[in-house]
Amino acid sequence: MIGALYAGLSGLKNHQTRINVIGHNLSNINTIGFKKSRVTFREAFSQTLKAAVAAQGDRGGVNPQAVGTGSQISSIDVLQRNGSAMTTDMPTDLMFRGKGHFVLEVPAGGTKAQKETSRSIKASSIRAFTRNGNFGIDQNGNLIYRPNGYKVLGWQANPVTGEVNTANPDAISSISFPFMRSISRKTSFVQFASNLDARAGAVEVVSDGGTGLLSSVTPAKDGGDLRPGSHKVRVERAEGADTFTASLDGDASVPIDADGKVTFADEDGRQLVTLTFGEEIKTGTASLEYISKFHKTEIGIFDGLGQRHDAEITFTKEPIQEDGTVNPAGTWRWSIESEHITDAKIVTDDDEKVNTGLLQFNNQTASFSTAQPGVAYINVLPIDAAGDPSGAGELAVRLDFQNLTQFADSHDALAQRQDGVGPGNLVSFSISATGLIDGIFSNGVNKAIAQLAAADIPNTEGLSVLSDTMVTTSPSSGAPAFVPAGTRNMGEITSGALEMSNVDLTEEFTDLITTERGFQANARVITTADNILTEAMGLKR
Repeated sequence: MIGALYAGLSGLKNHQTRINVIGHNLSNINTIGFKKSRVTFREAFSQTLKAAVAAQGDRGGVNPQAVGTGSQISSIDVLQRNGSAMTTDMPTDLMFRGKGHFVLEVPAGGTKAQKETSRSIKASSIRAFTRNGNFGIDQNGNLIYRPNGYKVLGWQANPVTGEVNTANPDAISSISFPFMRSISRKTSFVQFASNLDARAGAVEVVSDGGTGLLSSVTPAKDGGDLRPGSHKVRVERAEGADTFTASLDGDASVPIDADGKVTFADEDGRQLVTLTFGEEIKTGTASLEYISKFHKTEIGIFDGLGQRHDAEITFTKEPIQEDGTVNPAGTWRWSIESEHITDAKIVTDDDEKVNTGLLQFNNQTASFSTAQPGVAYINVLPIDAAGDPSGAGELAVRLDFQNLTQFADSHDALAQRQDGVGPGNLVSFSISATGLIDGIFSNGVNKAIAQLAAADIPNTEGLSVLSDTMVTTSPSSGAPAFVPAGTRNMGEITSGALEMSNVDLTEEFTDLITTERGFQANARVITTADNILTEAMGLKR
């Protein structure tokens, strides 16, 4: 009977432990990231009363006889199944959809629970892990775990390039947001787009006005500069003669010669335009339109200090070069002069550093064809008010003209985009499914700030439970590997949501009932054994 008493006692203790675990589960039913535990029992040591006997001849075998001594705790398992999502719309609230733990930096001294058990923890020797993504940002811009202020670990991005190197798992560190640091980016590339007018340098007859005007011819390279835009040509009969004169925009009249031609010149005698009339000339007013052979547009260039330098680039239709070389049709020259750039100058101190070049267009399709030089760069040196270098350093800016066209339409070529920006501060951020934190700055730049590390733990059920919904590794769990979320077999991260507890209320209540009945049954074993012992003691009076 004594054995029955102790067997019942073991059952009471084990069910008491199970009640404690169920109570702990129910207590944490609304704890973020909590994983429920379960208790399983196993049979305790059995006392063999009679050994088994093998069959011999005509006699069959005899089975062994054994009496158990009760039950023992087989295991207390932490069930790692996922909990449901709770939407919060807080960008720093995160949850894993699938496998993975967030990595926390344990400060020197460890957690309160570790201090109580005399387990000395140092940040260099151990890290804690959690499924609770209740994170925030402290006054220093560090991403922290709200329950205890531990720093969240990951890979910090290069502050200049925004590149994140996740190849080295040992390089994980605390994640910091650059709220107090401005960023800028110097210009290295400018892309031009839209149209340069194929009619540039031509004078078109909009209306002959009944004068018999047939066509117009622009002057040679060394001619004067005709004002772009509309012009009026007044044709009148010469007084007392059977000839005609013409005047341009109300200026002095010029005789039309016997061949029906008239040439207008500027004050210096340089030819502006030559007009040709038909055989029958009449008085009237004709309208002309001169399309300028020049087009100017402005580009903004940022240096390493974030200062903007406005530069004016000029496109010139160039049929003939200065040395007399005849260019193919559809040739333009681009140029930038130092006097047309603010607080900087164009460096042209060797053959490779230029401030001008040629562009060639396809006259069949009006598309860009070639450039000379093939890859165009300008070298910009920021200067101070005295004309000395400002210290921002020389910029090599590549000019891309491939999106330019040359249709017979108005000039509208411009600098479509460039990759430089002035100073800006972090105003917002987003966290992707892979844990990449992308910063949005006031200057329009989007740049990676960091990437969260996900702990890939071989045996998550072997983790040791700490306070504040944290766990740490044990000899049973295996060593963690740090990888980005969404890679290998890792789950993805959801921003703006938290993982709720995986405790199922109906399961816990069902376990409560069965545990209560088990406890009652073991109590009955003890009372029954006690009654039998009482009866046995009463045999001798």
